[in-house]
Amino acid sequence: MDAARHALFAQRFVLNQNRVYRFILGLVPNRTDAEDLFQQACLVLWETWDKYDPAQDFVPWACGIAHNLVRNHRRKRPSVALSEEVLERLARRRLDVDDLLEERRRLLESCLEALPAPLRRLVEEVYGGGGSVDQAARRSRQTPNAVYKTLRRIRAALHDCVSRKLAPGGAP
Repeated sequence: MDAARHALFAQRFVLNQNRVYRFILGLVPNRTDAEDLFQQACLVLWETWDKYDPAQDFVPWACGIAHNLVRNHRRKRPSVALSEEVLERLARRRLDVDDLLEERRRLLESCLEALPAPLRRLVEEVYGGGGSVDQAARRSRQTPNAVYKTLRRIRAALHDCVSRKLAPGGAP
């Protein structure tokens, strides 16, 4: 039984670790601090895996642990401008919208995959690969303004695609 529970925990951890990281990143303004807190959260999650109830949703449980680490971090660094009450509200709101954000992210990936290859490469180059519009313009022998216009059309198409899929009875 413990081996099966541990395997289920490991599976849920792997599937949801990015959601836990994004939760922390939404509460901590400094990316380096967020990454440190995420590492701490991962350690605590693995150390306490046997306290996880598989009948419960993993994300709220894991984010609860992460939230406690964020609160402890803030106590050590009181210069952070958010009050405890605001942080609590922010954490609750982030958990409330987490499923929708995850669904939107998944749909965006699907919509990106449906783009023609040259447009998908442009998006990946500018937004995902550390490239710039100027570099993309030089590579494609276009002006930066033309690349900006293409990216604006792509963003609009991706927004429409995700919106259609989210609409009741929308495309899968």
